[in-house]
Amino acid sequence: MINLSIIMKERALFFNNLRSFTLIATFFSLWFAVYFQDNVEDFFAYFLILSLGILHGANDIKLIEKTSKTVQKKRFYKILILYLLIISISIILFYFLPTIALFLFVIFSAYHFGEQHLNSKITQQTFISKMMFLVYGIVILSVLFYNNSFEVSRIIENITGIYFKKDFYLYSLSISSLSLIVLGFKIYFDGQLKAKIVEEIFYILVFFIVFYTASLLWAFAIYFIFWHSIPSLADQVYYLYGNNKKENFIKYLKSSFIYWFISIVGLSLLYWLFHAQDRLFLSIFFTLIASITFPHVWVMSKFNK
Repeated sequence: MINLSIIMKERALFFNNLRSFTLIATFFSLWFAVYFQDNVEDFFAYFLILSLGILHGANDIKLIEKTSKTVQKKRFYKILILYLLIISISIILFYFLPTIALFLFVIFSAYHFGEQHLNSKITQQTFISKMMFLVYGIVILSVLFYNNSFEVSRIIENITGIYFKKDFYLYSLSISSLSLIVLGFKIYFDGQLKAKIVEEIFYILVFFIVFYTASLLWAFAIYFIFWHSIPSLADQVYYLYGNNKKENFIKYLKSSFIYWFISIVGLSLLYWLFHAQDRLFLSIFFTLIASITFPHVWVMSKFNK
């Protein structure tokens, strides 16, 4: 019992320090957005997404293997085949039904972001908590899309042929924010919410300021890397190796290197082919990220359970 208590205190201290780092990194990124031009922001955004962003999802196979050790080996191979099948279906869906594929990508991403941020702050996994994950993620994406509506609409138009006006993102933000308040009070009065409401409101206000100030890609990178990828990576290391010591992060890097390297080579080739066409490259870039995201969300949902 004493050892367990020590372990839990160490883990709590680690994640408190990580939260402090995240806030400092966010405000530094805000300063960066004020003093540097969009092309500089975009360069560093690509660097972070292609390093830490891709890395946090590069160990899905290891997570599948870890969760499948208690079952037959055949079960692991079935899950692995299903993982690859989801990627293939995602790519096909984006090619033949891009509007539906993009809608599903936004919904899956919203749920994934919300689950990562709120999973440890809600004591019970219920239908209401899952709706809370989804709505929270939609609020974050709506804030991002509203503050970068022109660029977002052009990307959506390149993928689907549909152009959304800024009012659409405002409606999305208003409805999702109201839904978040209702669900938040429901979970709070049920005694299931461990998060500090004022603190969470403060975070959303910070996101609004950052997303308003930064370019679309830099704004996305700030949230995706500092608020999602790094905490997710820390959770994965803790699950795989039992603690968040430095040597375990090194183990994580070694086990995920080959998958990360393949992803980087593929995206580098994509950039080489389409770098002269910025909007087309950004559209294809997000399409491929989406295709990888679908199976990753599925794996991480199992992992969080």
